[in-house]
Amino acid sequence: MTAALLTRTTASGRLRGGLFLTGMLLSAVLLLFCRLDDAYLWQDEAETAIVSRNLLTYGLPLSTDGTHWVQQAPQMFVEFTDDYIWIYHSWLQYGVTAASFALFGVTTFAARLPFVLVGLLTIYYFHGFVSRWMADTRIARVATLLLVFCIPFVLLLRQARYYALAAFFTLLTVDAYLRLTNEGTRPDLQSGEQWVVPYFVLSAVLLYHSHYGAFFPTMITLALHFVLSRPARRARRRLLMALLLVALLALPWARMMRVQNRGGPFQMDRFLSHIGQHSLYITAWLFPLVLVPFLLIAFIRPSVGRDTVPHSQGDRLELSPGQTTFCRLVGLEIVLTILSLSAAAAFDWAFFRYLAHLIPLLLILLAVVVVWFMERSALIGYTLLIVVVVSNALHVVPYGVPGVKEIDWQELWPGSPPFEALDDVWAKAGRFRSDVWMYAQELSHSYEGPNEGLVKYLSAHAQPGQTVAVNYEDLPLMFYTELRVLGGLSGRGLAENTQPDWVIDRKHGPYRDRLAAIVASGSYERVEIPYPDIRWENRPQPGQHHYLTVRGEENVVLYRKRGG
Repeated sequence: MTAALLTRTTASGRLRGGLFLTGMLLSAVLLLFCRLDDAYLWQDEAETAIVSRNLLTYGLPLSTDGTHWVQQAPQMFVEFTDDYIWIYHSWLQYGVTAASFALFGVTTFAARLPFVLVGLLTIYYFHGFVSRWMADTRIARVATLLLVFCIPFVLLLRQARYYALAAFFTLLTVDAYLRLTNEGTRPDLQSGEQWVVPYFVLSAVLLYHSHYGAFFPTMITLALHFVLSRPARRARRRLLMALLLVALLALPWARMMRVQNRGGPFQMDRFLSHIGQHSLYITAWLFPLVLVPFLLIAFIRPSVGRDTVPHSQGDRLELSPGQTTFCRLVGLEIVLTILSLSAAAAFDWAFFRYLAHLIPLLLILLAVVVVWFMERSALIGYTLLIVVVVSNALHVVPYGVPGVKEIDWQELWPGSPPFEALDDVWAKAGRFRSDVWMYAQELSHSYEGPNEGLVKYLSAHAQPGQTVAVNYEDLPLMFYTELRVLGGLSGRGLAENTQPDWVIDRKHGPYRDRLAAIVASGSYERVEIPYPDIRWENRPQPGQHHYLTVRGEENVVLYRKRGG
């Protein structure tokens, strides 16, 4: 092969790669931005928005502005300090949201905008990351396609919450680490070498300020990998210096932040239960359980993770030694997944969103398996790719098998909390679906939830400064209205003689008897509005997200004080 032909081939490949990435980014723009502000903020998003609004006003992420009070834990001073500074989550999400509010106003769209922008940047960066470290353009393209059309991930990116930040800075931190430890083995990465230590330190510190639940397992994984891989002496010195700088910059913050559960003791049965639940989320929505054996085969005997390059003797092409980098990255991802599952299981609940930073890395592993099949049969490989993109036909195994789908959740994991929403997840894990099709339905239909109905009704009928007692999703009311909101999950402000102007008894909320007593002790008129009284406005949890407005549920009921 002549040099001119090789140059034309390389240029043609770059053009195809550029066109592919452009198509993926345009698809991501559509999936991320379409109807971004259609659904109102739900409870956790409103928490981010209110704390960010306080940050914009007072210069600190405060839990209260003197009128509104953000508190979801039943105990005082668990989520915030004695000075009411919010410490339950890392702060970067509040900073970017406050900046968006300053630029675009305090709106639903502005609350979510910085996170979808980071999500779009994550997808762009992800393609280069996989191309660089897997040394295989097929894996990079398949992984990017899987990520763009991974609807559970898209839903997380559209949230006014830390999920996009955690995924992005996890990728950057791993990339910076690989650059540090591959010194001298990749001549194509020598440019900008002087910036690799600042790159690693900045990425890791921003990861901590994005989500400490992602920071600690990531850093422990990299430290273990560093010890076992034995990089070159100069790389060891630079990495040790980088790790020391990260510790000096991040750990003082960790002393202040609430990095454990909400003050409760560690419980082994709950920990094991959470491991099981997170494993269910991964195998039923991200990486099919039936494909795990093929990942192990691809890892033990890698035939992917390589591109063709000119042979040093003559014009014959042969394969480059990319398997080493491939195995290192796959091994790192597997260890990171195990440690992240363990870290997430130590929290008080087991939620899919706690694993947001793992999703891009898990989809790289899925891409490895798909390409492994493509190498053996293009028909089987591309069929597998289509199946995992458009449906859960593989994910449903074994959860849809008769005898398995009837297993009681409490029998399977006795330590799991008595929370009926888990039963919904377990049931839907074994039910055939197409998340892509359902999401297309969501983007083509307007969604109406209980928060939207309450905000619209109260904005039209309540007077600013009036009080409203509600037993769940109090934070969206604080964000959207000028009312003084009492209750919420903590029940704050609901004394025995409380007589609020409005009472909202959400059927899935706590202390309904207390609200009923307030209504019975005063003169209230019952108001029913045509919005479904579902548990949440619309959170992104797999198995619980509503792609369309829920029908057939009881309507939201509120009570208005007569003469108020």
